Amino acid sequence: MNEFDNLDNGMIQENQPRPTFLTVLCVLTFITTGLSVFSSISSLLSGPLSDEAMLESKVQMAKSIADLKEAGMDSWIPMMEQIQAMTVQANDQFFLATTLSFIVASIGAFAAMKMWKGFKQGFHFYIVYCLLSVMSIYLYVSPSDVPSVIVIFNLIFSGLFIFMYSRNLNWMTK
Repeated sequence: MNEFDNLDNGMIQENQPRPTFLTVLCVLTFITTGLSVFSSISSLLSGPLSDEAMLESKVQMAKSIADLKEAGMDSWIPMMEQIQAMTVQANDQFFLATTLSFIVASIGAFAAMKMWKGFKQGFHFYIVYCLLSVMSIYLYVSPSDVPSVIVIFNLIFSGLFIFMYSRNLNWMTK
């Protein structure tokens, strides 16, 4: 009986090494959630953008929109305007947005750590992390200002990672 037969039959031995694919997925999750936690902490320490910085951001976005119009790429303009409105609202609700980002990233790191150690519970926490990472923006940004492209991309990316993690559930026996 080989390793794959054990996986198919659900008979996982306690001393079986962590699958390489699970290791790679966890490392990727540790990197992304770690960067997000670090970014949230540094943002909290630096505070929200000043009025001057927000004005500069609006000027840069207006230039980008003008460039898009000039290039005949009018279909991108509504999304750019949504991104600008989203940026303003996120800055207005800076502490809520940054704290939520920190909490959500921490849940993701915790989920990966649990799966790293072989706990199926980590997979369920990972699903919660993915859903929160997509939905949390709606707590401080108007739904009409969130570009659908961003939400769809996040859902596809999250679904892909959930699927890839699910391929390792047989190894997670705790």
